[in-house]
Amino acid sequence: MTKQNVIKAEKNKKEKSSVPAVEKAFDVLELLASVPDGLTMNDIVAALGRPMGELYRVVLYLTERGYLSQDPVTDRYSLTLKLFELSHQHDPTERLIQAALPMLQRIAAKSNQSCHLGVHNRDSVLVLASVQSPRPAGYSVRTGALFPVAQTSSGHVILAFSSDEAQSRYIARCRKADRDSIKARLKRIRLDGFEDTESTMIEGVRNLCVPVFNTGGVVGAITCGFVGQLDNTSSADETLTILRNTSIELSQTLGFRLESSPFEAALTD
Repeated sequence: MTKQNVIKAEKNKKEKSSVPAVEKAFDVLELLASVPDGLTMNDIVAALGRPMGELYRVVLYLTERGYLSQDPVTDRYSLTLKLFELSHQHDPTERLIQAALPMLQRIAAKSNQSCHLGVHNRDSVLVLASVQSPRPAGYSVRTGALFPVAQTSSGHVILAFSSDEAQSRYIARCRKADRDSIKARLKRIRLDGFEDTESTMIEGVRNLCVPVFNTGGVVGAITCGFVGQLDNTSSADETLTILRNTSIELSQTLGFRLESSPFEAALTD
């Protein structure tokens, strides 16, 4: 296929997937979001490079629906707080907990092990949700508990899939003597797609930890503190497989697109 045909195919694909009126509305909203003082109708037309006839009704409709307001003195249009209000109707943390809890329960039921969901809270890991093993005895972590990132698999797994800048900021705050080993640990986790290591806090507990993503990137990690018992129904490797499959399912529920992620190979190998 020639370069010209490739460009034509991409253009046709975009045209088929676009909805003109919606596209214009988003163009207007995104433009005004970048101009705190607002713009007149003529300014909007000039900035977007579209005819007045294409944008006039869109701007009027957005104003009628309460997304824009017009200053009666300057005739400038600007964003209202309606988008802000919509974005806060569903707390993202609550949504994460609600989506994760039934999946954590499923992990515990399948593996007979306790598990929990942790998120970064500055230099700590906060346990948002925890499900105990259905067995009469086992190891579990309390919901609401805070642990230093340095002591947790969750913290390192989240960091491993965070931006290079976030990793650099964290490493810069660590002791110089530890920096090389931390870099190597984060690199290994990113390549493997998980961490499987002995707990640094509880003897005899094996941390199995996997990342959780949403549309914006990594948001947390699910950890199982695996405890070996004589009549285990699932081995550590089997439990890790359960964790990895469930974390991908949870991530996709949160809007994560595995097929377009740079971590696809690590998460599915």
